[in-house]
Amino acid sequence: METKNLLLDNSGQQLLNETKVDSYLEIFNNFITDFIQWWYVQMPIWHLRALRRVVIFLDDNLSFSLLLKNFFVPWHRDKDILGYLVGITTKVLYLPIAFIIIATFTTTYIFFIFFWLLLPPSTVFLIIRSFWM
Repeated sequence: METKNLLLDNSGQQLLNETKVDSYLEIFNNFITDFIQWWYVQMPIWHLRALRRVVIFLDDNLSFSLLLKNFFVPWHRDKDILGYLVGITTKVLYLPIAFIIIATFTTTYIFFIFFWLLLPPSTVFLIIRSFWM
């Protein structure tokens, strides 16, 4: 009985495939290029999408954009002078707090992304510098 598998001969002995095997240098080069592509392209895109989702989440929970759209709408739709006064006063006091929360989180996350991008070169720099000091 003759086998149809090209990696086995008639006695069942495994044969070497004729495909080229990468050298260690090529494997290391592929590893470095994959790492750089992942670290500097894929992950910043992922972090920016996460930042967008979190800002939308904060905006929904703090009602920032909704209160800006309805800034001059009276409190509980009470159209007398007291309703307008309470509504605008409440929004004037609340909107800066909501803006500070959203801006603080956004700024912190952007600093994290910059730290993320600078981490590998700074690590390599500090390793090289440690040999000369």
